[in-house]
Amino acid sequence: MKKYYKYELNITAANILSLVMLIIPIVILFIFKVDVIGCTALTTILFTMIVYFILHELLHGIGFFIFAKDIKNIKFGITLEKGVLYALCQEKIGKTGILISLLLPLVILSFIVFPIGLFLDIPLLIFLSIINFAGAIGDILMTFLIAFAPKDIEYIDYTSDIGAYLVSETDMTNYKTFGFSLTETGLAEEKSIDKSIKRLYVSKTSAIILIVFIVIFLISFLK
Repeated sequence: MKKYYKYELNITAANILSLVMLIIPIVILFIFKVDVIGCTALTTILFTMIVYFILHELLHGIGFFIFAKDIKNIKFGITLEKGVLYALCQEKIGKTGILISLLLPLVILSFIVFPIGLFLDIPLLIFLSIINFAGAIGDILMTFLIAFAPKDIEYIDYTSDIGAYLVSETDMTNYKTFGFSLTETGLAEEKSIDKSIKRLYVSKTSAIILIVFIVIFLISFLK
């Protein structure tokens, strides 16, 4: 009988690792005298960062779309005031599918964009690829969580909580990896999906922030 296992992310450990992953590449590039910021205006940097993070979640969504059976089960949310952007898949997908979905934004927005930024000498692209790399710490830790889990696992977002729900017939009670702790388990057939989550949710504060940044960006761009 299949059971679900809820693994919660250790936010403190993730934030520390994220900071390290941000500082080290910047220091290395500084040593080699590679410009990371350039003369880009602060408003432009902040606006493009938000756009980049949105692209990050959209790429997760594309990964889900490839493996999910019903596109209606793929959901997105933006709450910038809480620093949260998410892409959810509220149906079960297999181990290969979730690994690809997790790594897609990291590969495209960091591992591909970074060398392009270096080759074309575009500091903003270099900076954004590093920010994405550091910001993907949750995806990276979850990749390790899933990669070493039993082969029969399935992934599903029952809720919008930060962490991972894994479903398996294999007993995973004693399974754990760095950065995650098992906080809940039960019969999968008795666990219900939170259907109140909208397919696209943008908080009012997020909408205001995005509009303000778009206006400022357009004004500075047209000067």
